[in-house]
Formats: sequence, C-alpha cells, structure tokens
Amino acid sequence: MTWRRMAPWVILAITLLALYIDIPRKTTGMTFLPLPDSIRTVLGLDLQGGIGVTLEVQALEGDEPPTPERVEFARAIIERRVAGLGVTEPQVRTEVGANGQQRIVVEVPGVSDRNQVLELVGSTGQLQFIDPAGTPLEAGQNVVELVNAGTVNVLFDGGEIQQGSVVPDTSQGGQLGVSFELSTEPKDGRPSAQDIWCEYTRTHQQLPGPIALDGEVITVPTIQAAICGGRTIITVGTGAQAAVEQTTLYNQLRFGALPVSLRVQEVTAIQPTLGRDFLDQALVAGAVGLALVLFFMIANYRLPGLLASLALLFYTLVVYAVFRLVPVTLTLAGVAAFILSIGMAVDANILIFERMKEEIRAGKTLGPAIEAGFNRAWSSILDSNVSSLLIATWLFWQGTSVIRGFALVLGIGVLVSMFSAVVVTRTLLRLMIHTERGRRIEYYHVER
Repeated sequence: MTWRRMAPWVILAITLLALYIDIPRKTTGMTFLPLPDSIRTVLGLDLQGGIGVTLEVQALEGDEPPTPERVEFARAIIERRVAGLGVTEPQVRTEVGANGQQRIVVEVPGVSDRNQVLELVGSTGQLQFIDPAGTPLEAGQNVVELVNAGTVNVLFDGGEIQQGSVVPDTSQGGQLGVSFELSTEPKDGRPSAQDIWCEYTRTHQQLPGPIALDGEVITVPTIQAAICGGRTIITVGTGAQAAVEQTTLYNQLRFGALPVSLRVQEVTAIQPTLGRDFLDQALVAGAVGLALVLFFMIANYRLPGLLASLALLFYTLVVYAVFRLVPVTLTLAGVAAFILSIGMAVDANILIFERMKEEIRAGKTLGPAIEAGFNRAWSSILDSNVSSLLIATWLFWQGTSVIRGFALVLGIGVLVSMFSAVVVTRTLLRLMIHTERGRRIEYYHVER
C-alpha cells in the first residue's frame, strides 16, 4: 500500500491516540481506559508553586573552605537528584548571601512532601563499581532496577576508595586518566575492596568494568589487565575533549559524595507567581485566538481554510498529547512557545494556499494546482522550520531550565506543525477533490 493510501488511516490513528491521551481522567471523573500516572499535565513553579529549600554551604570537617568549583559541582549533583524525583525543570542555583555566605537554592515544582526533598538534597552520593554480568551497559544508563533485580552486581561502593588517593594521571603514550587506590581493610565479613577488585579484574580482562554514581553509569572502562595491590588507572584518551572528561571523572570519583557540607537554612512553600487564574485566562485567550485564526482561514480561503482549520485542531491535540507524554513542564515561557508554534503552523498553510491560487490562476486544473502549490511552498516551509529547530536546539543545549523548557516546547511545536501543514492538510485536500463539492472551483476563493 502506498503512503498516499495509508496517510488518512495514519492521521486517524494519531488523532484517536491523542484524544485518548488528552482527556483528563481525574478531573473529569472518567474511569474508562485509565492512563499511567506518568502521563499527566505538569505545571511549572510560576503556575502551581512547589517547595523551596535554601542550603548554606559549609566546609567539610578538616577540609579547606569550599571553592566556587566545589559549590558548582554540589549544585550539579543536587540538580541531578531532584530530576530523579520525576520532576522536570527543577530550579537549582547558587547565590551569595549578604554576609558573603555561599548558598544553594533548590526550588521543586509540584512537590508537597518537603521531607522527601530534604532527604534527597542532603544525602551523600553513592558511587558503585558494577559487575555487569554480561549485560551491556553504557554511560548515562540507569542501573537501579538492574541492581535490584540482581541482573548486575555491585562489587563495592565509593566508600572503599582510599581518602586522598584520587588524582589526575597521565599514563604512557600521553593517555589522560584518573588514578585511585582501594581500601585494603576487609568490611562486613567480606574481603577488602582491593582483593575483590584484584580477583574481578584478573578474571574479566578485556571486559567492561562500569562505575555508577547515584544509580547512573558514569564511565565504562575496559579492564586491560589484572589490578592487584596497586593503583587503578582509568584512562579517557588524549586531546582537549579527553581533558574535560578527565576533570569530570576526577570530580565524580573524588566527590562521589557531596564535596561540601550543607546546612538547611530555610524551607518554604512557594506560591505560584501567576496562579490558576492566570492559567485559566491564558487558556481562554488561547481558545479565542485559535477561534479567530480559524475564522480568518475559512473566510479568506473557504474550503482549503476549513481543511486547514481541521489540521490546526489536529496539531493542537497532538502537541498537548506530547506535552503529557514527555511530560513537558508548562511554564509561562512554555505557553508562549506553544502559541508561537501555532503561528508557524498557520503561516505554512497560508504559504501553500497562496502558491496553489497562483497555479489555478495560471490555468492549471484543481488537482495539479494543489500538488504544485505544496511543492512550491515546501522549500520555504522547510527553511523556516529548520531555522527554528536549530535555534531551539541551541537554546536547549546552552540554556538554563526555563529556557530549555521554552526550547523543548518550541521544537515539539515546530515538528508537529510541519507535519500538520504538509501531511494532514495535503491529505484532506486530496480526499476532498475526489468528491463533487470538492471539485467546485468557487469553494477555493480564487480572485481572478
């Protein structure tokens, strides 16, 4: 079956799936076809509030005063842990108080259990040396469930690294790496970490020896030889990129636990700065704006405008379903990006219809004019959307949490708008010209 024949059924299937995801079960009291709890609408701090924790940075006992680099590393660890709550777009930042005291401020949207947040931000990190037992692992992979299921095994944790032994290292051939020594003391009736590591590396040469931090694999080095009684060296390669990886790995091994001591200074409930009323007003404004756009499209383009309006409704259903699936945290910036992407979807349809009118005025019949209109508008639509996607990618890569949320919403909106304009509108027009009414040229509002 060709794509032209499949397209209507694919669009219908996507529409039904989006409707199934979009219908809120809890607020409407509907119990049919329940959704997993992970599929939900997530609102940001400005719309629903949350919990804020201010942590005062102090030096570890017997250690030097915390440097900005240590505080920043502690901030990164806490941000990763808070994200592990399933909360998107937590805001974790450092600041300096009036007395010069460094602080880390954690703001978590949509969480009401302050003890859960306090336990998470105040606990020490856990470094684990993993025996993958034949399971392929890669950096960034979460291994918590694999460990709990016994699929992979924990050889020992980061507490077995001897204090002060972690140092950057340059081995033969200019290979950059990090070296460390393990404890020689037996623990809990088990052999020492050094003996466990010796036996494991002796029997697993040329196999991976992953290391995880807080349940996430941070590196998967290959065991080159048995490491017994000596210093372990993890190499990361050569060059500028390897130098960055060396520093990161050094910090992770050195500061597997938080590199500074934190004292809870204040815990506050954050009230939404905009609130439910703003959200309701924004939804009403968005609905009115969408209705005006649909009216303009139908009034100016008649039948194509009506079909484009259906495509815009498809776009709205699908984008909102994607927001609930990811889930995307809807802040004021996210709502703005959503509205911006609606404008791009309308713009693409206008480009197509204007090119189509030109082809009809030039004497083409309806079918070829529609195909030519889409083909001529495609390059302009593609350039515009690719430019927007490049900007969204850059903002997501370089931005902070709110900016990344804006970029994510914009990127999703651009992709779906392109699909709705080029595929959905085109498919509906192709179906329509096979009907008697759809072939009547006066329904296309072509000014002569």
